[in-house]
Amino acid sequence: MQEIDKAIKTSMALTPDCFLDLLFGSKRKIKLKTIADSQITVPELRVDKALLVKEGRQTFYIICEAMIRPKQDELPTFALKGLGMQYMLKRPTLAVIVYLKKGKYASFPDGFENRIGALSNQFTLCKILLWEHETRILSGELKELAPFLSLFHRRPDPGVIKVQAQLIEKISDPKLRADLLAIAIIVDIHVFGERVVFAQLPKEVNMLKESRLIKGWMTESEQTGERKGKLSMLQKQLHQRIGGMSPELLLKLRKLNDTQLDYLSLALFTINSREDLRAWLNNGAAKASRKR
Repeated sequence: MQEIDKAIKTSMALTPDCFLDLLFGSKRKIKLKTIADSQITVPELRVDKALLVKEGRQTFYIICEAMIRPKQDELPTFALKGLGMQYMLKRPTLAVIVYLKKGKYASFPDGFENRIGALSNQFTLCKILLWEHETRILSGELKELAPFLSLFHRRPDPGVIKVQAQLIEKISDPKLRADLLAIAIIVDIHVFGERVVFAQLPKEVNMLKESRLIKGWMTESEQTGERKGKLSMLQKQLHQRIGGMSPELLLKLRKLNDTQLDYLSLALFTINSREDLRAWLNNGAAKASRKR
Protein backbone atom coordinates (compact mmCIF):
# COMPACT_ATOMS: atom_id res chain seq x y z
CA MET A 1 0.00 0.00 0.00
CA GLN A 2 2.92 2.34 0.63
CA GLU A 3 3.78 2.58 -3.07
CA ILE A 4 0.13 3.37 -3.92
CA ASP A 5 -0.02 6.08 -1.26
CA LYS A 6 3.17 7.59 -2.64
CA ALA A 7 1.81 7.31 -6.19
CA ILE A 8 -1.37 9.27 -5.42
CA LYS A 9 0.54 11.98 -3.53
CA THR A 10 3.09 12.28 -6.34
CA SER A 11 0.27 12.48 -8.87
CA MET A 12 -1.35 15.20 -6.79
CA ALA A 13 1.89 17.20 -6.88
CA LEU A 14 2.37 16.63 -10.63
CA THR A 15 -1.23 17.36 -11.69
CA PRO A 16 -2.83 19.42 -8.89
CA ASP A 17 -5.49 20.93 -11.16
CA CYS A 18 -7.03 17.47 -11.71
CA PHE A 19 -7.53 17.00 -8.00
CA LEU A 20 -8.92 20.51 -7.57
CA ASP A 21 -11.40 19.68 -10.35
CA LEU A 22 -12.44 16.50 -8.51
CA LEU A 23 -12.96 18.40 -5.27
CA PHE A 24 -14.54 21.63 -6.43
CA GLY A 25 -15.60 21.16 -10.05
CA SER A 26 -14.24 23.12 -12.98
CA LYS A 27 -16.63 26.07 -12.63
CA ARG A 28 -15.46 27.35 -9.24
CA LYS A 29 -12.66 29.89 -9.45
CA ILE A 30 -10.12 27.89 -7.49
CA LYS A 31 -6.47 28.73 -8.18
CA LEU A 32 -3.39 26.83 -7.12
CA LYS A 33 -0.85 29.13 -5.49
CA THR A 34 1.90 26.64 -4.71
CA ILE A 35 2.73 23.09 -3.67
CA ALA A 36 4.15 23.35 -0.18
CA ASP A 37 6.32 21.11 1.95
CA SER A 38 4.79 20.35 5.32
CA GLN A 39 6.42 21.85 8.40
CA ILE A 40 5.18 19.06 10.65
CA THR A 41 8.17 17.03 11.82
CA VAL A 42 6.46 14.40 13.99
CA PRO A 43 6.84 11.18 11.91
CA GLU A 44 3.32 9.95 12.62
CA LEU A 45 1.83 13.23 11.36
CA ARG A 46 4.14 13.90 8.43
CA VAL A 47 2.51 15.16 5.23
CA ASP A 48 4.53 14.83 2.01
CA LYS A 49 2.99 17.70 0.11
CA ALA A 50 0.12 20.14 0.53
CA LEU A 51 -1.64 22.29 -2.05
CA LEU A 52 -1.92 25.95 -1.14
CA VAL A 53 -5.11 27.07 -2.88
CA LYS A 54 -6.82 30.42 -3.33
CA GLU A 55 -10.50 31.21 -3.86
CA GLY A 56 -11.28 34.90 -3.89
CA ARG A 57 -9.50 36.38 -0.87
CA GLN A 58 -9.30 33.12 1.05
CA THR A 59 -6.28 30.83 0.94
CA PHE A 60 -6.20 27.33 2.41
CA TYR A 61 -4.27 24.06 2.27
CA ILE A 62 -5.38 20.68 0.96
CA ILE A 63 -3.73 17.40 1.94
CA CYS A 64 -4.64 13.99 0.51
CA GLU A 65 -4.50 10.51 2.02
CA ALA A 66 -5.12 7.44 -0.14
CA MET A 67 -7.08 4.32 0.80
CA ILE A 68 -7.56 1.16 -1.26
CA ARG A 69 -9.96 -0.25 1.31
CA PRO A 70 -11.87 1.56 4.07
CA LYS A 71 -10.17 1.62 7.48
CA GLN A 72 -12.26 3.49 10.00
CA ASP A 73 -9.52 3.44 12.62
CA GLU A 74 -7.17 5.49 10.38
CA LEU A 75 -9.55 8.44 10.05
CA PRO A 76 -8.55 10.11 13.36
CA THR A 77 -4.92 10.16 12.14
CA PHE A 78 -5.99 11.80 8.87
CA ALA A 79 -8.01 14.38 10.79
CA LEU A 80 -5.09 15.02 13.13
CA LYS A 81 -2.80 15.65 10.15
CA GLY A 82 -5.21 18.28 8.85
CA LEU A 83 -5.48 19.95 12.25
CA GLY A 84 -1.72 19.76 12.71
CA MET A 85 -1.15 21.46 9.36
CA GLN A 86 -3.65 24.15 10.27
CA TYR A 87 -1.97 24.74 13.63
CA MET A 88 1.54 24.85 12.16
CA LEU A 89 0.81 26.85 9.01
CA LYS A 90 -1.89 29.13 10.47
CA ARG A 91 -4.31 28.59 7.58
CA PRO A 92 -7.49 26.53 7.17
CA THR A 93 -6.66 23.00 5.99
CA LEU A 94 -8.85 20.40 4.30
CA ALA A 95 -7.93 16.75 4.79
CA VAL A 96 -9.12 14.65 1.85
CA ILE A 97 -9.47 10.86 1.65
CA VAL A 98 -8.99 9.52 -1.88
CA TYR A 99 -10.63 6.10 -2.12
CA LEU A 100 -9.11 4.23 -5.04
CA LYS A 101 -11.01 0.96 -5.32
CA LYS A 102 -14.73 0.26 -5.03
CA GLY A 103 -14.21 -3.47 -4.62
CA LYS A 104 -16.70 -5.31 -2.44
CA TYR A 105 -17.12 -2.56 0.13
CA ALA A 106 -20.58 -1.20 0.89
CA SER A 107 -19.55 2.14 2.39
CA PHE A 108 -16.61 4.49 2.43
CA PRO A 109 -16.51 6.42 5.72
CA ASP A 110 -15.54 10.06 5.78
CA GLY A 111 -15.69 10.84 9.49
CA PHE A 112 -15.88 9.65 13.06
CA GLU A 113 -17.56 10.53 16.35
CA ASN A 114 -16.49 10.28 19.96
CA ARG A 115 -19.61 10.08 22.15
CA ILE A 116 -20.00 9.93 25.90
CA GLY A 117 -23.65 10.02 26.87
CA ALA A 118 -25.25 13.13 25.41
CA LEU A 119 -21.87 14.73 24.61
CA SER A 120 -19.97 14.12 21.40
CA ASN A 121 -17.15 15.34 19.19
CA GLN A 122 -17.60 14.86 15.46
CA PHE A 123 -15.15 15.22 12.61
CA THR A 124 -15.89 14.94 8.90
CA LEU A 125 -13.28 14.79 6.14
CA CYS A 126 -13.65 15.43 2.44
CA LYS A 127 -13.57 12.32 0.26
CA ILE A 128 -13.09 11.45 -3.40
CA LEU A 129 -14.33 8.15 -4.83
CA LEU A 130 -11.90 8.08 -7.73
CA TRP A 131 -13.67 5.35 -9.73
CA GLU A 132 -16.72 7.60 -10.06
CA HIS A 133 -14.65 9.66 -12.50
CA GLU A 134 -13.64 6.71 -14.71
CA THR A 135 -15.68 7.96 -17.70
CA ARG A 136 -14.00 11.37 -17.58
CA ILE A 137 -10.58 9.72 -17.41
CA LEU A 138 -11.28 7.37 -20.31
CA SER A 139 -12.66 10.24 -22.40
CA GLY A 140 -9.34 12.06 -22.02
CA GLU A 141 -10.83 14.90 -19.95
CA LEU A 142 -8.85 13.73 -16.90
CA LYS A 143 -6.28 11.58 -18.70
CA GLU A 144 -3.64 12.57 -16.13
CA LEU A 145 -5.40 10.22 -13.69
CA ALA A 146 -5.09 7.22 -16.05
CA PRO A 147 -2.38 5.60 -13.87
CA PHE A 148 -5.07 4.59 -11.38
CA LEU A 149 -7.57 2.95 -13.77
CA SER A 150 -6.45 -0.57 -12.86
CA LEU A 151 -7.53 0.00 -9.24
CA PHE A 152 -11.16 0.82 -10.00
CA HIS A 153 -12.55 -2.70 -10.37
CA ARG A 154 -12.52 -5.77 -8.18
CA ARG A 155 -11.25 -7.95 -11.05
CA PRO A 156 -9.63 -5.55 -13.53
CA ASP A 157 -8.90 -6.60 -17.10
CA PRO A 158 -5.12 -6.53 -17.85
CA GLY A 159 -6.09 -4.84 -21.13
CA VAL A 160 -6.44 -1.63 -19.13
CA ILE A 161 -2.62 -1.42 -19.06
CA LYS A 162 -2.55 -0.60 -22.78
CA VAL A 163 -5.43 1.86 -22.35
CA GLN A 164 -3.49 3.70 -19.64
CA ALA A 165 -0.42 3.95 -21.85
CA GLN A 166 -2.50 5.29 -24.76
CA LEU A 167 -4.11 7.97 -22.61
CA ILE A 168 -0.80 9.04 -21.09
CA GLU A 169 0.77 9.19 -24.56
CA LYS A 170 -1.63 12.05 -25.38
CA ILE A 171 -0.02 14.29 -22.74
CA SER A 172 2.13 16.87 -24.48
CA ASP A 173 4.74 17.50 -21.76
CA PRO A 174 7.36 14.71 -22.17
CA LYS A 175 8.57 14.89 -18.55
CA LEU A 176 5.05 14.70 -17.15
CA ARG A 177 4.24 11.91 -19.61
CA ALA A 178 7.26 9.89 -18.44
CA ASP A 179 6.46 10.43 -14.75
CA LEU A 180 2.82 9.44 -15.12
CA LEU A 181 3.79 6.34 -17.09
CA ALA A 182 6.17 5.41 -14.28
CA ILE A 183 3.35 5.82 -11.75
CA ALA A 184 1.03 3.70 -13.92
CA ILE A 185 3.56 0.87 -14.13
CA ILE A 186 4.14 0.90 -10.36
CA VAL A 187 0.36 0.78 -9.72
CA ASP A 188 -0.14 -1.96 -12.33
CA ILE A 189 2.61 -4.11 -10.85
CA HIS A 190 0.79 -3.83 -7.52
CA VAL A 191 -2.46 -4.97 -9.18
CA PHE A 192 -1.34 -7.55 -11.79
CA GLY A 193 2.21 -8.51 -10.85
CA GLU A 194 5.45 -7.94 -12.73
CA ARG A 195 5.03 -10.74 -15.30
CA VAL A 196 1.75 -9.35 -16.69
CA VAL A 197 2.97 -5.76 -16.81
CA PHE A 198 6.33 -6.67 -18.37
CA ALA A 199 4.54 -8.69 -21.07
CA GLN A 200 2.25 -5.77 -21.96
CA LEU A 201 4.79 -2.94 -21.79
CA PRO A 202 8.31 -4.39 -22.19
CA LYS A 203 9.85 -1.25 -23.69
CA GLU A 204 8.19 1.07 -21.17
CA VAL A 205 9.28 -1.07 -18.21
CA ASN A 206 12.92 -0.84 -19.32
CA MET A 207 12.55 2.93 -19.61
CA LEU A 208 11.12 2.96 -16.08
CA LYS A 209 14.54 2.13 -14.65
CA GLU A 210 15.80 5.51 -15.82
CA SER A 211 12.80 7.50 -14.59
CA ARG A 212 13.86 10.42 -12.37
CA LEU A 213 10.70 9.85 -10.36
CA ILE A 214 11.40 6.18 -9.60
CA LYS A 215 15.07 6.87 -8.85
CA GLY A 216 13.95 9.50 -6.35
CA TRP A 217 11.51 7.06 -4.72
CA MET A 218 14.20 4.37 -4.44
CA THR A 219 16.71 6.79 -2.91
CA GLU A 220 14.13 8.08 -0.45
CA SER A 221 13.12 4.55 0.48
CA GLU A 222 16.74 3.51 1.06
CA GLN A 223 17.42 6.60 3.19
CA THR A 224 14.24 6.07 5.20
CA GLY A 225 15.15 2.43 5.83
CA GLU A 226 18.68 3.33 6.96
CA ARG A 227 17.41 6.05 9.30
CA LYS A 228 14.81 3.74 10.85
CA GLY A 229 17.52 1.17 11.48
CA LYS A 230 19.79 3.71 13.19
CA LEU A 231 16.95 5.07 15.29
CA SER A 232 15.77 1.62 16.35
CA MET A 233 19.27 0.54 17.38
CA LEU A 234 19.85 3.75 19.37
CA GLN A 235 16.54 3.40 21.19
CA LYS A 236 17.48 -0.16 22.24
CA GLN A 237 20.94 0.93 23.41
CA LEU A 238 19.54 3.89 25.33
CA HIS A 239 16.91 1.69 26.95
CA GLN A 240 19.68 -0.62 28.19
CA ARG A 241 21.64 2.30 29.63
CA ILE A 242 18.92 4.53 31.12
CA GLY A 243 15.66 2.55 31.01
CA GLY A 244 12.41 3.93 29.63
CA MET A 245 12.16 7.42 28.15
CA SER A 246 9.47 10.05 28.53
CA PRO A 247 7.32 11.01 25.49
CA GLU A 248 9.20 14.33 25.40
CA LEU A 249 12.60 12.60 25.07
CA LEU A 250 11.27 10.13 22.51
CA LEU A 251 9.88 12.96 20.39
CA LYS A 252 13.21 14.83 20.47
CA LEU A 253 15.08 11.63 19.61
CA ARG A 254 12.85 10.94 16.59
CA LYS A 255 13.40 14.47 15.28
CA LEU A 256 17.17 13.97 14.95
CA ASN A 257 18.59 13.89 11.43
CA ASP A 258 21.05 11.24 10.20
CA THR A 259 24.14 13.21 11.21
CA GLN A 260 22.79 13.87 14.69
CA LEU A 261 21.95 10.17 15.12
CA ASP A 262 25.54 9.28 14.18
CA TYR A 263 26.96 11.74 16.72
CA LEU A 264 24.60 10.49 19.41
CA SER A 265 25.79 6.91 18.84
CA LEU A 266 29.36 8.14 19.43
CA ALA A 267 28.28 9.94 22.61
CA LEU A 268 26.43 6.95 24.06
CA PHE A 269 29.18 6.02 26.54
CA THR A 270 28.78 9.46 28.23
CA ILE A 271 25.02 9.07 28.69
CA ASN A 272 24.16 7.32 31.96
CA SER A 273 20.82 8.90 32.86
CA ARG A 274 17.77 10.56 31.35
CA GLU A 275 19.23 13.91 32.42
CA ASP A 276 22.40 13.19 30.41
CA LEU A 277 20.29 12.35 27.36
CA ARG A 278 18.17 15.47 27.80
CA ALA A 279 21.32 17.60 28.03
CA TRP A 280 22.76 16.06 24.85
CA LEU A 281 19.49 16.51 22.94
CA ASN A 282 19.36 20.16 24.02
CA ASN A 283 23.02 20.94 23.32
CA GLY A 284 24.88 18.15 21.53
CA ALA A 285 22.30 17.84 18.76
CA ALA A 286 22.76 21.49 17.83
CA LYS A 287 26.54 21.09 17.73
CA ALA A 288 26.19 18.02 15.50
CA SER A 289 24.03 20.01 13.10
CA ARG A 290 26.74 22.64 12.73
CA LYS A 291 29.24 19.92 11.75
CA ARG A 292 27.16 18.70 8.79
